[in-house]
Amino acid sequence: MDLPACRTLELMYCSMDYLRFLSCSNVQILRWSQRLFQTFDLAVFNSLHDFLFNLSCLQNLYMFVPQGLGIDSLIDFVFCGASEHGVWRDIRTVEVEIRCDTISEAYRLIDHIVGHQPRYEKFWESFTVTKNNTTKVIITASM
Repeated sequence: MDLPACRTLELMYCSMDYLRFLSCSNVQILRWSQRLFQTFDLAVFNSLHDFLFNLSCLQNLYMFVPQGLGIDSLIDFVFCGASEHGVWRDIRTVEVEIRCDTISEAYRLIDHIVGHQPRYEKFWESFTVTKNNTTKVIITASM
């Protein structure tokens, strides 16, 4: 489905697998959420990657996802890879909220992100990682 006039898109509880059917090249604001019980697997991650890669006008991205297989690839693409490839030339804000199953998983994720933080920070004026309540990790970057 081609949505060329769409500037703001909110996809709540949308499976990554469905994204391959959408073309929204002029979207400036995207809010995307995946269900808690869906698996974040690498096989369908390509649909999300391709969808995000084609959003050249994107300015604000908000993602709400469960932790799982592929989350490291998503973080790397959103906070580093897209900039390295010049995909989002107008990007201003990115926020990714990751729901972890346990506190220990949340801390492991934070440690991983902080370990790569210098790489991510070079593309953003501001880059922060916070833990909200007990199992949510929020990564925010802005220009």
